[in-house]
Amino acid sequence: MPAPLAREFKAKTKAAKTSPSAVLRRAAADYVRQKNSGPGLNTLQEHIISCAGTWDGYCSGEELLRRTRP
Repeated sequence: MPAPLAREFKAKTKAAKTSPSAVLRRAAADYVRQKNSGPGLNTLQEHIISCAGTWDGYCSGEELLRRTRP
């Protein structure tokens, strides 16, 4: 990894007060969101893409699946 990129990554991690994997996950989600937001998407698709991976509910995703699946 180039030194300037490594410094920028370390600064983002410190600024967000989180782990490096969380910063990478967020960057990847932003990248995918940016790539998928072309003119061919309808409003429902844009909404799904913007909310993808942002579950912050009262229970874990695993627990939610257990409750909603037979």
